[in-house]
Amino acid sequence: MMDYRERINLLMKLRDVVRANEKKIYKALQDDLGKPEFEAYESEIGLIITELNYTIKYLSSWMKYKTVPTPYFHMPASSMVYREPYGKVLIISPWNYPFQLTLIPLINAWAAGNKVTLKPSEITGNSAKLIYDMMTENFHTSRVRVMLGGPEVTMDLLDKKFDFIFFTGSMRVGKIVMEKAAEQMTPVSLQLGGKPPCLIDDTCSLKAAAKKIVRGKFMNCGQSSLAPEFVLIDEAVKDKFITYLDYYITKFYGKDPLNSPDYGRIVNLEHFFRLLDLIEHQEIIIGGDFDTYQIKISPTVVTENSLCSDMMKTEIFGPILPIITYRTWEEAVDRIMRFQHPPAMYLFTKDKNHEEFIKNHYSAGSICVNDVLMQAMTPYLPMGGVGSSGMGKYHGKAGFDLFSNVKSVMKRKSRGENKIVYPPYRDKLKWLKKLLK
Repeated sequence: MMDYRERINLLMKLRDVVRANEKKIYKALQDDLGKPEFEAYESEIGLIITELNYTIKYLSSWMKYKTVPTPYFHMPASSMVYREPYGKVLIISPWNYPFQLTLIPLINAWAAGNKVTLKPSEITGNSAKLIYDMMTENFHTSRVRVMLGGPEVTMDLLDKKFDFIFFTGSMRVGKIVMEKAAEQMTPVSLQLGGKPPCLIDDTCSLKAAAKKIVRGKFMNCGQSSLAPEFVLIDEAVKDKFITYLDYYITKFYGKDPLNSPDYGRIVNLEHFFRLLDLIEHQEIIIGGDFDTYQIKISPTVVTENSLCSDMMKTEIFGPILPIITYRTWEEAVDRIMRFQHPPAMYLFTKDKNHEEFIKNHYSAGSICVNDVLMQAMTPYLPMGGVGSSGMGKYHGKAGFDLFSNVKSVMKRKSRGENKIVYPPYRDKLKWLKKLLK
C-alpha cells in the first residue's frame, strides 16, 4: 500500500511530466482531432494541472481517518472510517478527450493509493502512443502500465482480475464492461453518454445564451458527451436566438469555418459519414457544409419537429444542433422530462421559479444554469452520470472516494460492556427497546 509520501511524489512527478510534454500533447491532439492549442490547453492540459494541484493540496486531509459517533448501545467503544485503496485498477478511456479522460482518473486512483492499468483509445492513436511514452519513461510498471491496441486488448484486459474498473465511453461498450465485471464481482464506475438538453425560456439574455452555447457545443467539433445535444426554446424567441447563433458562429470561426484554425475536425471517416447521414433530410438553418478530405463538418443548426426522429433517438456527438420549440413552460417541462438521466442538463433563465423547478425535479448527472460545460471544469464539483448515463462520481475529493474502499472500524473496550445482549433473554426485551429507541 502506498503511503502519503509516495502518492504525493507520483502526483508531483506527473505534473512535471505533463508540463514537460506540453508541446507534444498539442501535436498529438492536432494530429488526432485538429484541436487548436488554446482548446487543447483549456479542455485537456489545464484541467489535468488543476486537478493535480487541487489533489496535492488536500490529499493529506482526505487520507486521515474520520472519527464518527458511537451509539450508546455499543458503548464503551469508538468508531472510525478509514479509506484504503482497492488495489489493482483498470481505467479504460475514450478518444474525444484522450488526455483529460485518461489522466484525471489516474490522478484520482493514485491519490487513493491504487496500482493502475491504463487502456487509452486506439482511435486517437497519436495521443495513445504519447500517453504510453509519458508513463513508461517516467513511472515504474508497478505503479502504472499502459496497454495499447484495439478492442481485442480491451476484451483481454476485462477477462483478467482487477479490483476496480473505471470506464468512459459509449453505452454499448459500457454494458459489455459491466457484464465482464459482474462475472468476477468487480465494482465498476461507468461514465457514459446521453442527450444533454438545453432549455431556454423567454426571460434569459438570448445573446449571452447563444454565445455560450456556440462555444460549448462546437468545442472539439461537438465531440463531447456533456455538450448540448439539442435546444428546447420558447417559440416566441426562436428566430432572434437563431440570429444570435449565426452571428457567434461567424464571429468565432469566420465565414469559412471549415478552414478556421480555431475549429477542430471529426475524429475519423466513420463518424463523419454517420453525422452526414443524420442531417441528410433535415431542414438546415445554419451551416451544413462539409469537407471529406479534412473530415470536417461546419457548425450546423437544424430545425427538429419530432422527439422521435433518428436525430433525437441517438447521441449526435458532433457539430449538429437541433432546435425544438415549445409554447408554454408546462409543455417545455413535459418534453424535457422525456430525456431524464443525461450526463448534464443546461438551463438559461432569469426566472427563479424555473431554476428551482429544474434543480429540484430534473434528474441529471449535473446541471449548469446560464452556461455550458463549466460545471465539468472544476475539481470542486463531482462529475459523473446517473441512471443510463453512468454511475460513480469523480474529480477532486469525489474521485479519491470513488477509488477508495470505505472501511468501517469499531474498537470496543473489553470491560464495561452491556450484559443484556447475552442470553438468556428473559425480561431483557424492554431494556433493549429503551437502549435502541
